[in-house]
Amino acid sequence: MTINRLNEQIAFLRKQRKLTQEELAQAIGVSNQAVSKWESAQCCPDLQLLPLIASFFHVSIDELMGYQSAAAPEDLILCLRQTIDSLPEGEDFRCAFSAAAALHTILLSKYMTRESNGNPGWDTDDVIKHAANAEWGYSCCSVPEITTTMRHGSVFFSNNQNLHLHNAQIRRITTLLESFCDYQSFRTAVALYQLTVSSETTFATVSQICQQCELSEAAVENSLTRHLMPYLSGKEEKGQTSYRFDGMYMNLIPILSLLDCR
Repeated sequence: MTINRLNEQIAFLRKQRKLTQEELAQAIGVSNQAVSKWESAQCCPDLQLLPLIASFFHVSIDELMGYQSAAAPEDLILCLRQTIDSLPEGEDFRCAFSAAAALHTILLSKYMTRESNGNPGWDTDDVIKHAANAEWGYSCCSVPEITTTMRHGSVFFSNNQNLHLHNAQIRRITTLLESFCDYQSFRTAVALYQLTVSSETTFATVSQICQQCELSEAAVENSLTRHLMPYLSGKEEKGQTSYRFDGMYMNLIPILSLLDCR
């Protein structure tokens, strides 16, 4: 049992109950500073306080200290499936993103704290909140078994053992990247994504794209017709063409945004 694990358990249980540090401190008769130090892994609660804290959260001392056996992976997946299935549209996607961000953060924290360097890792709830608002900076955990990256409100996982690219696939990816290497084309693509991502039926006109990306109409038209057209759907209405990414290519901008790792 490490101090880091206990601090994570206390912080997690408090947030599950939607309590502030001050409210928890008042409930168990300690100072706000004491709770803050516990959760930041600066110190542990006194031993005589552990039964009181466990009782307050309705858990055993073993659960409080992280000694309870973990559920089998298949049980966790089934629980996640049941939770997502039970949620209304919109909430299910937010839950899925939160789960992905949490998995990224948990793995990252685990490998940050595996050495005895005093690093407390990340607060999962805070990371999810900032990631959902695209406020989270670049973070990456890369080990032989898996790579996971989070940036700009996107989370990426790769099973490194199964990534095999053949020549034909490499050529296709090279062609795709060439379409976005031109600065004006990528700027146009980002603007089109921003204008249409909120709805599966929204299309954007050239003038709307120009206003969004602050490029000339000629530059946007050139980018759409010369570089981006293979990845777009068009719609004619009142003699005017409007555009959006084809569904299978709507993921390109979030994936490409992960390359911004500085």
